[in-house]
Amino acid sequence: MKNKRNQDERILSQRRKIQSDGFGILFFGLLISIVLQKFIFDAPFSQYASEFILLMISAIYVEARNIINGSGTYNMDFSGQILVVIHSVVSGLAIAALATTFNTINLGIEQMGGAGGIAVASLITFAFGSLISFIVFQILFMINTKRQKQIDEKYIDAHE
Repeated sequence: MKNKRNQDERILSQRRKIQSDGFGILFFGLLISIVLQKFIFDAPFSQYASEFILLMISAIYVEARNIINGSGTYNMDFSGQILVVIHSVVSGLAIAALATTFNTINLGIEQMGGAGGIAVASLITFAFGSLISFIVFQILFMINTKRQKQIDEKYIDAHE
């Protein structure tokens, strides 16, 4: 009986991993679809609105469930705060790289103001992308920290 239960738990764990991988593929597929439609095909928002809405709903759902369960994205200690900054900088770089690349492709180097204009646009995009990302990640960090403290207090009170 015990061997069958362990096997069932192993199979259940594998199924969850497969479902998680499938979700990741679908999530990033939606993201790539949105980026391609917006920047390469210059599609109006109405054409990719459903993908955008599904992407946002799934991202919010995953983060909310992780916070509710107490297994959020960030640790409560200083390393969690460092991750917020690192994620903000990486997000800002990704946003700047994508926006600058696709705007240069669509508008051309001359209309972007040459190399100097592209550099300035990249720096401004990086600054605002990092700032907005930091605000969002910091809010998530604070909510996650608060929830983890609530769960810790609940279990400390239960054991006393």
